[in-house]
Order: sequence, then C-alpha cells, then structure tokens
Amino acid sequence: MASRKKCLVLGLLAFLWAELGIEGKEEEEEQTCQLLGKFDLNGFNFRGFRWMKTMIHTIKEINERKDILPNITLGYQISDTCFTISKSVEAALVFLTGQEENKPSFRNSTGAMLAGIVGAGGPSLSVAASRILGLYYLPQVGYASTSSLLSDKYQFPSYLRTVASDKIQSEAMVQLIQHFGWVWIGTIAADDDYGKYGVKIFKEKMESVNLCVAFSETIPKVHSNEKMQKAIDAIRNSTARVIVLYASDIDLSPFLLEMVYRSITDRTRIASEAWIALALIAKPEYFPYFGGSIGFSIPRADILGLKEFLYDVHPGKDPNDVLTIEFWQTAFNCTWPNSRVPYNTEHRVNMTGEEDRLHAMSDKFYTGKEKLEDLKNAYLDVSQLRITHNVNQIVYSMAYALDRLSRCEEGH
Repeated sequence: MASRKKCLVLGLLAFLWAELGIEGKEEEEEQTCQLLGKFDLNGFNFRGFRWMKTMIHTIKEINERKDILPNITLGYQISDTCFTISKSVEAALVFLTGQEENKPSFRNSTGAMLAGIVGAGGPSLSVAASRILGLYYLPQVGYASTSSLLSDKYQFPSYLRTVASDKIQSEAMVQLIQHFGWVWIGTIAADDDYGKYGVKIFKEKMESVNLCVAFSETIPKVHSNEKMQKAIDAIRNSTARVIVLYASDIDLSPFLLEMVYRSITDRTRIASEAWIALALIAKPEYFPYFGGSIGFSIPRADILGLKEFLYDVHPGKDPNDVLTIEFWQTAFNCTWPNSRVPYNTEHRVNMTGEEDRLHAMSDKFYTGKEKLEDLKNAYLDVSQLRITHNVNQIVYSMAYALDRLSRCEEGH
C-alpha cells in the first residue's frame, strides 16, 4: 500500500444528546447536555451514535483503498451539538479556530488541516453553523437538513447536502392530496426553520392549485402546556380530517403522545420525512392513533460491513473515548469502572426494549456480562439505513472531491 504523507480531517456535527427544555425555566450560564426523556429520543441519541460510527467506518474504509486519496489519510473530529443551536455554533467555532478551550467530544486527527464538515443533524443546527462556516467558505455537507432556506447560496455559499429540499417534498405532498381528492387540510409545524419554512412552502403550493388550509399551528420546542393545548384544540375543533405535520421526531413525539392522551383517532396524518419512519408510531398499541399515516421517506440502502463494525464497539478499547463509554453506560444502565463520564442516577431510560418509561435506576457497575446482542435499540438496527446511508455518501463524496483536488496540476 502506498505510504500516506498527508492527513486531512473531516469534522462531524453530531447530536448524541438532546436537551429537554421547560418554558419559564431560567437558562444556565453554561449549557450542558443532560440525560432526560423517553422513547430513545430525548437523552442519549442511539441513532446519532450510529451515524457517527458510520462516518468513522467509511473513513477507515477509504483509508484502506488505493484508488482514493492514495497519499492522504483522512481523520475525523467530532463535536456534539446536543440538538441545540448554541452548541452547534460553539462546535463550528471549535472547528474553525482549533481552540482547546472548547474541546471536541472525540478527536482522531493529530492536528491536521480541516477539509470539511459533515452535518448538522437538523435544519436549525445546520443554518446556525453554516452562517459561520460559510464566512470562510468551508465546505459543509448535510445528511438530514431538508429546509429550503439552505438552498440560498447567497446566505449559505458553502453548504451542500445529500437529501432533497423541502420544496420537493411539499410539491409531492400537494400532489398526494390532489390524488385522493382532499380539499380541506390542517397543518402543524415545529417552531423552527424546518417546520416554519416547510409549512410556508406547502401552503404556497396549496394556494397555487386552489386548495384550502383550515388551520396552521406550531408546536413548541420548549415545552409549554398552553401552546401544546392550542395546537391540540385546533385539531379537535376543526372539520379538517387530514393533517400535515412538519417536525422532527424529537420535537413531534411529545405532541403525538398528547394526541394519544386526548384519544384523537379520526384523522389522516401526512408526515414529513423526519418522522415518517419514527419507531413510536409503529408500536401496536399506537396503531389506532397513527395507523394509516402517509409520508415520503428518504431512500434506504445497505452498507457493506457496517453491521459488523457497529458490533465491534467496547469502552475498554480506548479509555479516552467518552462517547462510547456513555453509550455503554446508557445502553446497559451501568457505570464503567474509573469512568470520567458522569452517571445520572436520577433519570435513566431502559434501552433493552423491555420497557418504554422514564424511571430511576440504582447505581450498578459494569459486570463484564453485558452483550450488545441483548440490546434492542436504534443503534444496532441496520434494517432501514436511510440517514445513515446519507452519511456514508457524504464521506465518499468529500473523499472523491479531495481526491480530484489532490490530482490537480498547477496551471490546469
């Protein structure tokens, strides 16, 4: 194999934690990620951890090839956005400045030149990071952010993505509505760039074909009983029986559970791509509420060797890999010996699939008997690789672009 004389780094804006906000609660001076929530959505993000591992797997695969970047080794630097705009901006600054005051969650780059950024996981996070990264024309490629706002090259000159814009999705939704002859539609949007811009384009497309929107409400990103109730009342009091919902799975889950609590069943839901594959709506007990939901999903694909790579994870391999340690502690409800990663004894989620409820756990230590095969969470599920495949495609796209640049000759 040819010797590799140079090293380039790809940054990843991951979201491995999600913060749970309560309206009226004062913000702390310094935001920290907390393990809170249920349904594998708030707290440690197992899908996000799989996306991160997919990037690492793809980079290792490329480094072993002789036909792509033969004299260059790709490295990676990962920062967790915690699904918050502030952390996304902070991570962008870390990538740009290399300041050690804001240390990334995990680094394997040996201080090499940063070649591009993968992510972030949500439109609002991508917008926030891209406003900074775009100032320096640093390439940023998104794997899940579909907001049409990001198509504006004047505002986001260096942003690209491997997923279609919401403009395409909204057009498809309207064509679907026309196909079934529906004329009276309600909309629910998350209170962020994804929801607002998605519904805005959808309403414009509806008006262009003379179809009517019965109501349009938003669901709060920071929990508010008043705002949540307003959205629920709009659905219950309207004669519209078809509802378009534009929101991420994390933002939408509390709203869906509220609909279950209110026993709202006689509605057809048109889902955006962000939640149509949500595991929650596939549970048998929720089928009376969400059965028949229609939506457009990101195409799925298989990734050779990924399943074996995902199983080849253990905190004992690298004591500095804090993300794997936290994955292990969360997945098995245990504390890794001599771990620097804090253990939250007040809020733990049972991720073995036996229960779906928030409950306190005793502080038990790692026993050595834990097996990944016993887990039933999103990390090891490779049956529906959609966003995961997008991550894989991003890394290869950037690698091929860097390979072509490396072969350029001066004056050509």
